[in-house]
Amino acid sequence: MRLSHPNAPYQGVPPEDVFFAANDQFVQLGVAYIILNMQEELYPERPLQMYIDIQSQPTARNLLLGALLGRSEQIRAAFPQLKGRIYTEIAPSQFDLVSFYNQNGFQSRDAREEYIFPLPVGNAQAPMGCEFASVPLQTAQDQYAFITRLNRYRLSPISHDFLVLQMQQANFLALGYYRAGHPIAEIMMTGASADTAALVMLYVQKDMRNRGVGKSLLIAASDLLRQRGVTSALSQGFTANVPQAGMLRSLGASRRRIINVLPHIDLG
Repeated sequence: MRLSHPNAPYQGVPPEDVFFAANDQFVQLGVAYIILNMQEELYPERPLQMYIDIQSQPTARNLLLGALLGRSEQIRAAFPQLKGRIYTEIAPSQFDLVSFYNQNGFQSRDAREEYIFPLPVGNAQAPMGCEFASVPLQTAQDQYAFITRLNRYRLSPISHDFLVLQMQQANFLALGYYRAGHPIAEIMMTGASADTAALVMLYVQKDMRNRGVGKSLLIAASDLLRQRGVTSALSQGFTANVPQAGMLRSLGASRRRIINVLPHIDLG
């Protein structure tokens, strides 16, 4: 079998991070790529997050995985002091892929899960010196700025098309706490269901965490949603993200399903 790189970016990924596998007759058997995603906010203990994807016939999987692992070592060499992980996302029903990654030293201790929780009640109070306001989204520039802020705290980025679509939904809310115009915390909720919304994103700036700011902002959003007849919310979380899992527990959330498992190899 043979490995090669494309001559141009593949789905936006640089050519050096993409591998094609073909047999000796040059029939393509699969493609794989790796994406570096620095996550100082979402995974501060392991900020070097390298996502891999292999779409291949079984005969070429090991070759492509070996190429990706080799490329990951080159990428990691530029950040020798940082801990991280190599990971992928696959559906829990893809038993052959779960087995493939487990046999190659990956662990499956992380998963993307869906939870449901009742909208919290309480007193929503803005932090001292902050104001509570809607996120400005009147212009495309405003919208892209909001997306950029949210994506700093996400493994899977929100696209502009997704945001525009959600802005048309009945339960869409984009709110935040701001100090002198600078965001301290922001939340995005959406959905068209009569009684259930979706919590897409909630983040709090690092120096304002562990003060109840995120919970307060969620309560403020929940108060507005209850006026529309909404009583509960869906959200996604990662089992390996301890603060995220702790907040879901504090909300009385119950797990509905496992969306994807995240086989991974820890680095450092």
